[in-house]
Amino acid sequence: MAGLGIGATLMYLFDPKGGNRRRALIRDQGISLKTKTQKAVRGKIADLKNRSQGLLHETKNAFDKGRQRAQQEMSRDIVH
Repeated sequence: MAGLGIGATLMYLFDPKGGNRRRALIRDQGISLKTKTQKAVRGKIADLKNRSQGLLHETKNAFDKGRQRAQQEMSRDIVH
């Protein structure tokens, strides 16, 4: 059964009249799929990069606020 499928596929692709067009169509579809996949991956990478930078800045901001509060409390304690 598999041999019949392989044979039919080869006949379809190497047909003297339409084989060149069919192979070119398959090639073009493959290139298009590759391009779309690369763009999607680049977009996901950029999204992850932006999210991680945002998280880093939020974390740094939270630590800075905590440090400022601690300094204010220490200065209040020193004054009193």
